[in-house]
Amino acid sequence: MLARIKAACLHSMTIAWSYCIALAGALASIIDDLADTLGDPGVKDQIGAAIGDVKTTGRILLVISVVTIIARLRTLRRSDQCG
Repeated sequence: MLARIKAACLHSMTIAWSYCIALAGALASIIDDLADTLGDPGVKDQIGAAIGDVKTTGRILLVISVVTIIARLRTLRRSDQCG
């Protein structure tokens, strides 16, 4: 299983970290809906007090993740062409 994860991340810890950031961003983007579904709207207020606007934070994390993955893929492609 670890080999499959490494292959999905192209043997790059940067890409693996970006996937983790993307997951956190996606969860942050939908936390409002999850809190309403679970019947605890107080969770939204508590998270909002700790982080600020949760949806905006989630979107920012997603953008950071995408930019990081694109930058790392460019360097991986460049190193493949040189070798």
